[in-house]
Amino acid sequence: MATRRQERVAKRIMQELVEATRDLKNVDLGFLTITRCEASPDLRHAKVFVSVFGEEGEQERTLALLRNNANRLKTMIARPLGTKTVPSLYFEIDESIATADKMSRLIKDARATDANQEPMTEEEIAAFVGSNAGKPASSVAVEALDPFEAARMDVEEEILPEEDFADDPAWKPINLDALPDDE
Repeated sequence: MATRRQERVAKRIMQELVEATRDLKNVDLGFLTITRCEASPDLRHAKVFVSVFGEEGEQERTLALLRNNANRLKTMIARPLGTKTVPSLYFEIDESIATADKMSRLIKDARATDANQEPMTEEEIAAFVGSNAGKPASSVAVEALDPFEAARMDVEEEILPEEDFADDPAWKPINLDALPDDE
């Protein structure tokens, strides 16, 4: 977990790098976005995550340019950063945007598929519940075709009987009558 100082320095590095990449002469970085920065605890190293709009080849070319110009960028941000030492800069492609885009497309595809399916009938739900009685909830949830319909039908008690958790202290029911009154 980063300290507040690490977070402040990382934020300041990001701000200064935005200006420095704009001022970088004779280097075509393409459409570049600095998404986040992580400073090491001793503030001697900073990992800078960037997102580059374009094909994979364009991303690799921009990343190589940033890495080749890391010392020049470090010199450019040194004075405005105002710290005793200026962190060494390490550039990485930020995969979180691509991952979020992929997840968004998967969700959109799943919703389109669900819209084309007919909802489960009560007989299908009963057969599903009967075949999964006593199974752990995680395995049942993975196999569930329509979890919202199952929840609406209140089938959780049949899938996970309370006595299965009698030995586990984390799952013991709380006696609300034994709790002190708030006054």
